[in-house]
Amino acid sequence: MEDAVSPNNLEPWLRQTLRAQITTAEKAIQKIKADVDAQVTSLQEIVKDLQEKSERDSAEKRNDRAAYKAARAVGRMCEELHGLLSDAVITNPTSYEGLKQFGEGASKLATDTARIRDSWIRHIRPYYILDMMSLNAAVEKFCRLGDQAWNIFSKEGHLLRSLEEARTKAQKIEDLNISLHGAIDERDQVTDEIKKLGPQIQEAERLIESLSVDPKIAGLKKIDSRLRELRGELLASGFRRLGRPLRKLEAMAGRGEYPLVSETRESLSAYLKRPFTTFISEGEGYPGLKAILRSLRDALQRKKLVLKHREERKVLERINNVTEKDALLRIHHEATALVAERRRYLQDPECLQVVHSYKSNKRNLKDLQSKHADLENRSKQVSDKVDSLKGSLIQLGKETGLFAERLTKRRVKVELGLPTRGS
Repeated sequence: MEDAVSPNNLEPWLRQTLRAQITTAEKAIQKIKADVDAQVTSLQEIVKDLQEKSERDSAEKRNDRAAYKAARAVGRMCEELHGLLSDAVITNPTSYEGLKQFGEGASKLATDTARIRDSWIRHIRPYYILDMMSLNAAVEKFCRLGDQAWNIFSKEGHLLRSLEEARTKAQKIEDLNISLHGAIDERDQVTDEIKKLGPQIQEAERLIESLSVDPKIAGLKKIDSRLRELRGELLASGFRRLGRPLRKLEAMAGRGEYPLVSETRESLSAYLKRPFTTFISEGEGYPGLKAILRSLRDALQRKKLVLKHREERKVLERINNVTEKDALLRIHHEATALVAERRRYLQDPECLQVVHSYKSNKRNLKDLQSKHADLENRSKQVSDKVDSLKGSLIQLGKETGLFAERLTKRRVKVELGLPTRGS
């Protein structure tokens, strides 16, 4: 038969199941506590009486040197014992740590009491024989009680510690359960947010699709697509192999190693940052680009800018194609014509309104998709957290059940109350 116990009821159930052992332990602890307290009180009374007697003898036996010295020794011994016993703080042994400190404290106090007595006894003999017999009996009994206190801790401390450990394990289970429910609530919230985003994304996609078939948007998209193609052609045919030499030329001009007029220098900087945009903004024959390339050719021919022989030959060939053969003229004509056509489209208020709506919906869709991706990522993280907490909770439940079994010698199952909705 298996006992099913909830975490909150674990300690009360253990106390009920181990009632006989706990009662025996509590009685033994209460008895040794009472005995130690009583013995400390008894010792304090014996020390007080002996101190009063030593004070009388010190006053009456000044003429008897040996008796006087013994009386004074008894007085100092009593002072030390009184200070030790008065300052002693013996903890209440209601917990494992309290019982441990009680056993250690009682044992140490008894040992220190015997040490003080032993350090003075040679100065007192052969006087105060009966008084010292009474003190010796009280000290020896106190030492036996100190040993008993430590023995009771060694015997019963495990039981107290086990009950405290059960309380700690139950609290850990409760804390994990709270964390697990919190993580599940967070996961469900994220799931609900993802579900709400679905229709919003679909609606944004539908609006974009409906706007995409508008002739104005279709025309603009076709222009933009062709401009992207022309940009690729420009970079592949016009600027291939020229990027590194042009950056070197700009650096040389910046250091004053090669002179460039301000207009050419500004054009060079613009071309290096946005080559296609700068190219299509040039007038007929793209004079700015040609001026840059002629300066580059001059720098190469004058050996101001040095490249490897094969690279230099390729660069000069590319420069010649652009400056002398107008290899980029077709791209420039088509691109500038497309830009002009695009501008005419955007001058139409109706078209402009459609474009604004299209762009707005595109931005909205992008934001929604980004939020959806973030939520999906967050959902995975929270789901992993739920799985981790659930695994930790199950493992702790098994460990706690085995712990209770070892303690009670009965089969125990700790009921965790794991949530089932969405888990």
